[in-house]
Amino acid sequence: MRTAMQLRADGAMTIFDLRRAYHDSLSNMRGWLGDTSLSGRLTVLDRLSILDAWQQEMVEFFERHGHCFSCSRRLSRCRCPRVS
Repeated sequence: MRTAMQLRADGAMTIFDLRRAYHDSLSNMRGWLGDTSLSGRLTVLDRLSILDAWQQEMVEFFERHGHCFSCSRRLSRCRCPRVS
């Protein structure tokens, strides 16, 4: 069985692989934040900061593999506004 992190023969991940990796990561994040033994002492601000950093990592992960996080298109076809 193929996992979300396996690459195609040419080294690229398809958008389906990227979305699967995103959903797996999101599920892990929800589980971790929901486990009070691990995250029980975190403030709301701590949680928001963690989620913000995680989302930025996902944006960079998609871009490293040639896709836009927002619209899921190849970067060459993306028309989303770029934020500096």
